[in-house]
Amino acid sequence: MRTPMTATQSLSEPKKILYAAAALSAAAALIHLWVAPEHFEEWWGYGAFFAGAAVAQGAYAAALLYWSGQWFLLLGVAGNSAIVLLYLVTRTLGVPFLGPEAGEVEGVGFLDVCAAASEVALMCVLGGLILWRLLRGNAAVVLIVLGVVLMVGVHVPHAFLLLKLMLQR
Repeated sequence: MRTPMTATQSLSEPKKILYAAAALSAAAALIHLWVAPEHFEEWWGYGAFFAGAAVAQGAYAAALLYWSGQWFLLLGVAGNSAIVLLYLVTRTLGVPFLGPEAGEVEGVGFLDVCAAASEVALMCVLGGLILWRLLRGNAAVVLIVLGVVLMVGVHVPHAFLLLKLMLQR
């Protein structure tokens, strides 16, 4: 008979955390794939971006279960950070540089909030894994640092909205 895991044992199982990270990446990929056709109707470049993001996030989800080295985790944080940053820019300052809607501020919708939330959660999970490995499982320090990162991350959208309001004057 198998004994139940304690909280410490379950936290020391990085494979389960990798499954959660892969699910978050897959969720963002599916949303980007779902909205790609409507973006292709607007302009091929917008559609290509969403299709490319879907492929990259889907491939990352699958690969994460086989390669979970520090560099690969950092790649996931960097890639998803870039997508979230672009999302924030298009919702506050406008679509940058290219396409027929360049300069226009996009509206916020349910699906894009779900995708962004999945990406932010993925970045937190990957960042937590990186910290966990660096600190060799010192859970208290990892949780404190992760809490600080989350608090800063929550306030980044507020900073963008404030910047937008200041620029409108």
